[in-house]
Amino acid sequence: MKQAKLLPILLLTLLPTSLLTSRGGSLLVTAATVQEETCTEEGTCTAQEDSSTDDQDYIEDDDDDDEEEGIQEVQFDGDCQDDDPFCPVHAHSGGCTSNPGYMTYHCPKSCDTCELVKKAAQAAEFAQDGGTVCTDDHYQCSEWAGMGECDANPNYMRVNCRRACVVCFEGTNQFGVGQRVPLGSGEERAKTVEFVDRTVEYMKRVWREEEFSRVRHKCRNQHEDCTYWASLGECDANPKYMQLNCAPACQTCDQLDIRNRCPVEPDNVCIWKPGDLNTLFENIVDNANESGEYLKYNPMALSRPKLKRDGSESGAEKDGPWIVLLDNFLSEDEADRLVEIGKKQGYERSADVGKEKPDGSHESLVSESRTSHNTWCQEPSCYEDPLVEPVIERIANVTKTEVKNSEYLQLLQYEPGQYYKQHHDYIGHHIDMPCGVRILTLFIYLNDVEEGGGTSFPIPGVVVTPKRGSAVLWPSVRDDAPEQKDWRTDHEALPVIKGKKYGEFCSVG
Repeated sequence: MKQAKLLPILLLTLLPTSLLTSRGGSLLVTAATVQEETCTEEGTCTAQEDSSTDDQDYIEDDDDDDEEEGIQEVQFDGDCQDDDPFCPVHAHSGGCTSNPGYMTYHCPKSCDTCELVKKAAQAAEFAQDGGTVCTDDHYQCSEWAGMGECDANPNYMRVNCRRACVVCFEGTNQFGVGQRVPLGSGEERAKTVEFVDRTVEYMKRVWREEEFSRVRHKCRNQHEDCTYWASLGECDANPKYMQLNCAPACQTCDQLDIRNRCPVEPDNVCIWKPGDLNTLFENIVDNANESGEYLKYNPMALSRPKLKRDGSESGAEKDGPWIVLLDNFLSEDEADRLVEIGKKQGYERSADVGKEKPDGSHESLVSESRTSHNTWCQEPSCYEDPLVEPVIERIANVTKTEVKNSEYLQLLQYEPGQYYKQHHDYIGHHIDMPCGVRILTLFIYLNDVEEGGGTSFPIPGVVVTPKRGSAVLWPSVRDDAPEQKDWRTDHEALPVIKGKKYGEFCSVG
């Protein structure tokens, strides 16, 4: 986006404007450290202090009149040490940047924030609520606050997580990167400072009101010039970038919730109703509808509920989730073609759904719990292939859904020693999104594996052996509540011992 020209500038680390004073053409920040240029980490600046600033302008005198002013002096013993033995670990994993509310003051040695802590201890304004700096006293305060604990557990949170619950306020770096303000006395500075104040009031509302509960913990200015750009009208001129990366300054925290950017329309009803899953599986396994359409797959229930929909016994020894084996689901030519396409596209290390990003989407997480490689059938060269297109249509027909209700086929390759540890296909954060949660999984085996590589369902005690062209079908949700996870279908891809394993994963919504 367009880069604003900001010369000269100073970093604003404390507000509101009642704490700002002008002196000699510079912008001073009362009771805070004024620094040249920019911050290299959230809330932690490496530039030198402005030596032209007189301490009397923003630090209380040493006179013993603190009690008369209703202020207690905060002590700093000059020995910069971490007070949490896990500080080095948190700092190594990026905690100084991602969790400054705790790390800045509890881990100053690890985060190199000793001078900032010293200034905070000296600054009178930090003591207005009883002599303590504005900080959190537990590393997980920010996470807990984002989960709504400030309201659900106020007796603990408002005492031990004061910063996360906005009981106190430290400055613009509390909502992301510390914001820069133009020097001088011109209109640009005045307007930027005005927007800073607006941001503070807005963010207090964000942390207080229930409608922001999903986003308050991640609503942060990602750039030091967010507020300046907002004052120039960039929130409207460049909304795609600004509303997500400068949400506090643009007052668009709600847009960080992807459900607000892509809402479920009022007339979009859930396709799957209570009882539909049992109906589908009984039609497949028992030919309950007498259509005979599934008989060609020789369907076999490896696990099923003890009772049928009509209340009669199903013949199952124990009550379990539906796990159904379908034989000859693919022809040899179709299976070989999918393997060929996967090799041609190139397999990459498989990844799971990772942590949520600021814009509401999720990162990919590569971990040691999943060591296979995969590629996606998401290009016309794959899903329009004359041997692949019929497979996609067959999946929709068997599950009584439409092609648009399924994810792209995921093509998988497991080499000797590779596996996917116990997991579940259900993705909880999809529950109130247009796509909905994953309802069914169909896994198709594209080759015979020499040894190992089976699919294990530990809870019902089922292991499926790979066989080229066969498929296994199971639900991720409960029949009586088809948006709620059925934990019984946890499963794992057992390690391949000899040879390679090729498979195709399809999730139906």
